[in-house]
Amino acid sequence: MTRPTPPFTLGAVSQVVGAVSNERQEAERDIGSLWRGVDLSGNTVVIGLGEGLLIQALSEHALSAGGQVIALSRRMAEIESVTRRIPTPGLQFVQSRPRALPLLDGTVDLMVLSSAIRQVPTSALPAFFEEVWRVLVPGGRLRLSDVLQPSEAEYNEAWRLRNALIERLAQAIGRPTALYANLPAVAQALTQIGFENLAVSLLPGYPLTEAWLDNTEEAVLAMASRPIDPDLRQQILERDLPRLIAAFRSGDQRAAERFVLRGAKAGGLALDMEASFTEADLVDQDDN
Repeated sequence: MTRPTPPFTLGAVSQVVGAVSNERQEAERDIGSLWRGVDLSGNTVVIGLGEGLLIQALSEHALSAGGQVIALSRRMAEIESVTRRIPTPGLQFVQSRPRALPLLDGTVDLMVLSSAIRQVPTSALPAFFEEVWRVLVPGGRLRLSDVLQPSEAEYNEAWRLRNALIERLAQAIGRPTALYANLPAVAQALTQIGFENLAVSLLPGYPLTEAWLDNTEEAVLAMASRPIDPDLRQQILERDLPRLIAAFRSGDQRAAERFVLRGAKAGGLALDMEASFTEADLVDQDDN
């Protein structure tokens, strides 16, 4: 189902040059302060649990505002891990596939997608956002954040090599990868569905640390230990991984940039309830 809507200008977005789990934890740091002024008095649904810091911050804000937060994950093991580490009163967890949300029509005031949209194939984006549209109230808001494809800048070299390594290994063992989101495709799909007032902010990637390098090496070695072509394994361990380490050691290496994209379902006054929060707050806070 396609609804007529004013075209969304992708000019600035299209210029953006567009698996190790610690990137989620870094992206969630101090996330609570980034949500000041956002109305959480209604029903908030979060897809993408990460380390649990985001849903903890949102649920605490919602609890004080009289709202509730529902966190969705298709993996029960992920839900159990987060609930053990971050018990939060009033937070509800539901096991579900995002393609068929177990929610009634028009019951969600705010939908948050955290590092989750990269896992949706480009061809499936319209169907996925139709489902999001279905559960949102008129005027309901969507806030989506994820990582971009790394740029050609020198400070992204280690990250680019990391992505290339994981993609080669995943292809060799027949595993899919979801390393970055296609922001222009996401914005285009939202426009086709009918979401309004789309706005995007780009956030600088976090500095890469020794812990990041250790996690990356561990992930690559674990994947390379699986049955793959011995010549490919030798290339990765003797050439590609040392190149990644050398790039990291060159200094000033950063993860790929991230983005925050927001929009709203047509109808209603929900956008007027955004109070003092702006996307500029995200950028300012991230720079501090």
